[in-house]
Amino acid sequence: MYTLRSYQLTAVERTLDYFRKRREPAVIVLPTGAGKSLVIAELARIAVGRVLVLAHVKELVEQNHLKYESYRLTAGVYSAGLNQKDHDQKVIFGSIQSVAKASDAFFEDFTLVVIDECHRVGLEPESQYAQVIKKLKRNNPRICILGLTATPYRLGLGWIYNYTLSGELKTQELRFFKHCIYELPLEYMIRNRYLTRPVKVNI
Repeated sequence: MYTLRSYQLTAVERTLDYFRKRREPAVIVLPTGAGKSLVIAELARIAVGRVLVLAHVKELVEQNHLKYESYRLTAGVYSAGLNQKDHDQKVIFGSIQSVAKASDAFFEDFTLVVIDECHRVGLEPESQYAQVIKKLKRNNPRICILGLTATPYRLGLGWIYNYTLSGELKTQELRFFKHCIYELPLEYMIRNRYLTRPVKVNI
């Protein structure tokens, strides 16, 4: 079992505070190497109700699942690529491609959906993410939707959310995610020696 770092605990606390007050989809921004999977595991562990954790590749599904089970808890996996299609557990880690094809009964009773690499979520109504979220909301209109990413700004699109936690407007264009509720700068990770200081080399 892992002990969360202070910034990971802060990300969890900000999530709890946010969803106590509102239900618009929210984003957490953590640099690569900051341990998104541990934040996901902690949120799934303390959640009331069922949790669905989505990722776009089987490697992320497996990684997130293993971190959760490091807490000596059990969870299901719904991914054709991993040859598992569990559906009864409190926490399910699934690939978006497989979950999008699941039966309607699969989507019952979820209170939280967590989307890893959430910069892939757009506004296209026929996308797999849109189809899954529609089915989840049909069963629970007040479901909490949280995205995690290291890249909140995308070339050709811009910011993937509308507002920062302080209320600063990042874009007036329509976005699926409305608020960024926590963002950890890469510089913080380097300064506190969680990541190696980059070295510029003249090749």
